[in-house]
Amino acid sequence: MTNLKLSSCYALASAAMLGIAACAGGTDGSSRFASPTSPGFDVVVGAQTAQLCKSGPVGTYNFDLVYGGTTNTGDATVSTPVAVQVTDANTPACTTVFTRTQYAGGQVDPARSVQITEQAAAGTTLTNIITTDGAAPSTSNIAGRTATVYVNAFHSATATFVNEAVVESCTYTKGWYRNNGSNTIIALADGLTKSQQQQVFNATPGQPGNVTWTGGNNTLNLYQQLLAAINNLGGNETGGPAAVDAAIAAAKAGTTVTTNNGGVQITLVAGTDVSGLINTLSAFNEGSLTGFPHCAD
Repeated sequence: MTNLKLSSCYALASAAMLGIAACAGGTDGSSRFASPTSPGFDVVVGAQTAQLCKSGPVGTYNFDLVYGGTTNTGDATVSTPVAVQVTDANTPACTTVFTRTQYAGGQVDPARSVQITEQAAAGTTLTNIITTDGAAPSTSNIAGRTATVYVNAFHSATATFVNEAVVESCTYTKGWYRNNGSNTIIALADGLTKSQQQQVFNATPGQPGNVTWTGGNNTLNLYQQLLAAINNLGGNETGGPAAVDAAIAAAKAGTTVTTNNGGVQITLVAGTDVSGLINTLSAFNEGSLTGFPHCAD
């Protein structure tokens, strides 16, 4: 005959080891469940992560991490900086940078923050940061190359940094636009039509044509360098190196252009740093700046 009392004890053995129940023998052959007397810190009730993902050209990308908030017994961090290796430009590469585990009986702490900052990667530009809200709303700053996500034991979060390869552009001089590039001039640069721009490029101190200017011959040189730079950038006046973008803005602010009777009048604004702007813009147009070499004529 089967001993029911003994079988019941075997059936409850594993539960008793976890502190969920205890089997005790008695003369009446019954079993009873007892509550544990201390928290079971080996029992996980929640675990979530902060994921860092990188999408972009194949290569290694480095990130700095800063952890904030109250630490918990089940927290797992990684050392900083952390490297993410992209092996397929079409598939984001991801890694776990933080794990928060909640154990039975443990205190549920507020969310832990993870600030992730991408180090500059040569040949690429950061175009987007995509975050998912975890235990609190995430934040991102593309200009600062930074995202902050929040994780607790019940809410995960992900930050995906998206890079694109820098497309190298080449540049032409103002002389090239005068002699060879009339058919490549963009529709408008500083408000001038193609034919008006060509008049400016063709003008020289000895043969000004229908172009006039104030402030000396360097005013004409400055404006020609400005038009060449805008054309080299395809009309995107903030698409070059920072110094060139600033010089374009300053040159536009430092000159006033009017058109009448088919001619172009360039007026220099007092206080304009003519020689400094010429140096910056001509260096760009001549292909002296990294990432913008001189085009083959």
